[in-house]
Amino acid sequence: MGSRTTGSRRGVTATLSVAMMLAVAACGSDGGETSSGGDDGGEETVAPSGSEGSGSVDSGSVDTSDSGGESGGGSDGDSGGGDAGGVSDEGEPVQGGTLVYGIEADTANLFAPYATSYATAGYVLLASLTDPLFTATPEGDPLPILVEEYTNNEDYTEWTFTIREGISFHDGTPLDGAAVEFNMESCQYSPLTGAALTWIQDISSSGQDVTIATNGPYVAAPYGFMERQCGFMMSPEWLGSLADVPQRTEGSPIYDADLAATPADGNALEPVGLGAFVFESYTPGNGNSFIANRNEDYWRGPNGITGEELPYLDAIEAVPAVDIDSRANALRSGQFDAIHTSNSDTISEFLDDDGFEAITSSLFGDTNYTMLNVADGELDPDGVNASSPLLNVHCRRALAHATDNQRLADERGAGIVEVANGPFGEGQIGYLEDSGYPQFDIDAANEEMDTCLSELGVEVAEFTFNTTNDPFNVETNTLVVSMWDEAFGDRVDATITPIEQGQYIGLALVGTFNAFGWRNHGGIDPATQAYWWASTSSSPIGALALNFGRFRDEGIDAALQTIATDPDEATRQEAAEEINRIFGEQVYNLWSTWTMWGVLEAPYVNGLEANVAPDGTEGVGLAFSGRHQMNQLWCDGGSCE
Repeated sequence: MGSRTTGSRRGVTATLSVAMMLAVAACGSDGGETSSGGDDGGEETVAPSGSEGSGSVDSGSVDTSDSGGESGGGSDGDSGGGDAGGVSDEGEPVQGGTLVYGIEADTANLFAPYATSYATAGYVLLASLTDPLFTATPEGDPLPILVEEYTNNEDYTEWTFTIREGISFHDGTPLDGAAVEFNMESCQYSPLTGAALTWIQDISSSGQDVTIATNGPYVAAPYGFMERQCGFMMSPEWLGSLADVPQRTEGSPIYDADLAATPADGNALEPVGLGAFVFESYTPGNGNSFIANRNEDYWRGPNGITGEELPYLDAIEAVPAVDIDSRANALRSGQFDAIHTSNSDTISEFLDDDGFEAITSSLFGDTNYTMLNVADGELDPDGVNASSPLLNVHCRRALAHATDNQRLADERGAGIVEVANGPFGEGQIGYLEDSGYPQFDIDAANEEMDTCLSELGVEVAEFTFNTTNDPFNVETNTLVVSMWDEAFGDRVDATITPIEQGQYIGLALVGTFNAFGWRNHGGIDPATQAYWWASTSSSPIGALALNFGRFRDEGIDAALQTIATDPDEATRQEAAEEINRIFGEQVYNLWSTWTMWGVLEAPYVNGLEANVAPDGTEGVGLAFSGRHQMNQLWCDGGSCE
């Protein structure tokens, strides 16, 4: 993905030019609530746009965010981000210390990947407890972690992942092909995450191998399990003990009668992974905490198969602090050792503060936007959306023309984010300098509004506009509505409705909204966006769907099919550009800015940008909308204070 920036430490902004490989791959998106100045949702996450506190939904490979909050768009400068280097001047890592991390929000339905809407904040917990099958290099190539090697057949209809031998989960269960198969299938047949894995026909295992047969050629398989929730492995014994695991669901293709006959006595809030830290406790809610302690038998530790010295920390404590001002003040006072945010104002303040270190990145990140619900016909059987003016493309274009995104970037994005014209940033496959998306033009806005109201036979375009209850998000989206008021006067009536963060994603999933502040679509390759945009991912209002806006577009469907099945780079690029043009013409979303994330930390915290694989290859650092590894963090002198 290019044209995204990575800030360097100690407030110095460094940029790397990253040329994305258009190889046979695809990566999913982290989504959630976004806006031009807000905070965080893969495997992808869902969150409200513009806001820092909303989460992205990672449904097995899903991630989204709300666009009304802390987060900002992409930053100035050439892109780069997520550089795993730069740790040499931090000194040699030492053991010891408990790091207290202030996160933007709690995550609903923790911890099973098949059941959790993971946001950026949730990945702090998940990456502490376990490891993924793959991470990425800074250039966007797959980098195996739990996988030792992977192969595909000639026509990309079968992929085999060979899993490293000698790794065990925290409960002693071995990580083998069967364990990975159980994890994958729990996601494949989950109502939440299954849409991200519809390309899979069958999964089988033998010894350390797990084999994926696909529904036709699929060139992006490793990216479906890269830094996404369903790529993080959990103990199959623990997963199997949960009452809602798909293998216990009678009628499911993977129903296991023997498993179903055993007591479903597992606790979803006591997860069992295989990572650097072992779960100790979790109390949900703002201001409460998650605690995990050093895994003395970590597979990458002195007693593990690689002989490395990981992890360095004794423990991780993550504390949800939804309000960004409170979170930032807790860092300044020493209550937190590190925090994350997509709030551009806060990032800017810390970049100028020599007393702290700021790492920023928009690499493989999200787009902030207002998501529009266009469900009609069979997707709106009860007619709850029938009166929405947003069903009319002229109304959608009018709102786009009336939104001054540069003003949003300057006033709500602290001038460090870039205006977006589509879901793909510069340098990313599918990026177009001119996507055809309506530019700020009041005259054009009113012409489109005239056409819309005439076609609808009404005098006022009336709809609700939801945002999370984060004050920054509310202020940002109120500014957007004020732009519409200035352009249209009383011909538009958009009502801002703040909603508690924990409820926000659920409303998107069932489609009970008109307009939603949102953030989503981070990733490396458009193939992994299919579950957000494909017609097959839409469901009637009231049913769960990952195509939240519930649009059905034959052109987008055809282009997604090409991207998923054709290994030719030029063909895939052309198809991705066509998706961008369709979004520009149909305005299914009101694009705002590209999101920048920052991790702000005390000067004694180190290693956040390190992501060294077992073979010594450097993986990407801060990327994917604020995500990073947890196993290589350390504090000066072994004391985080």
